[in-house]
Amino acid sequence: MKRAWVTPFITGCCFTMLSAFSHAAQTVNVSGAVQLPGDLAWQPGARLLNASIGAAVADDAWYLGAALLRKSAMRDQRKLKRGILFDLQSAVVNARAVASPEAMALLASWQQRVQDMPVTGRIAAELNPLKQYLTEFNPLLEPDDQIIYPRRPSQVRVMGAVQQDCVLDFVPGRDPADYVAECTLHEAANREYLYLVQPDGKVQSIGVAYWNAEDAWIAVGAVLYVPFEPAFFGPSSGEFNKEMATWLATQYQLTGGYSE
Repeated sequence: MKRAWVTPFITGCCFTMLSAFSHAAQTVNVSGAVQLPGDLAWQPGARLLNASIGAAVADDAWYLGAALLRKSAMRDQRKLKRGILFDLQSAVVNARAVASPEAMALLASWQQRVQDMPVTGRIAAELNPLKQYLTEFNPLLEPDDQIIYPRRPSQVRVMGAVQQDCVLDFVPGRDPADYVAECTLHEAANREYLYLVQPDGKVQSIGVAYWNAEDAWIAVGAVLYVPFEPAFFGPSSGEFNKEMATWLATQYQLTGGYSE
């Protein structure tokens, strides 16, 4: 159900009230762990804090894994998806050429998996309503923005060049490499580093070999992406795994705080 903004929003130093919406009004949708889910009428100058107040974010909402989905971000994400699919297809051909049927099967399965993943338009944003009172964390909203507040999960997911995804219980302070050690790596895995995709969408490369091991803080709901050996990707070898991790960061539903 569409509702008018009923709370003030900040423009410069002053508070202004948004007027009631018409039936043709553009909207922002807020869902998940909020008390008043649904569409809110958008007007120029509306900011993220308006959506948080208007939807009455619940006390048990998990801010770190919340997602802001924006239509204007989808074009670049579609391009990213097409590039990843092309690289995976090339890697399947390369695996066939070097007589590696196991790698070929895994790469082909990832090609289908990425094909089935949606282009979400997720962008980085501070979705803790208390922080949004600071202007630097309170950006303007765009029409048709969607904001989803999940509830806190209790797992970490390991995926990528593994025999199958591992969904493991989160242990505070545990090293990322210790999670991966519980999973069976595929022969096509690069064992020298990981990509850590935090639940807020931030991506970090972490060395895990004896010669480049790094400490890293990992949040509940994170995804650990085990990269593929670059040799399968030819000219794209330097960028594929980074692009895959960036793509997975848009797939907010992988964090486990959402219904799958």
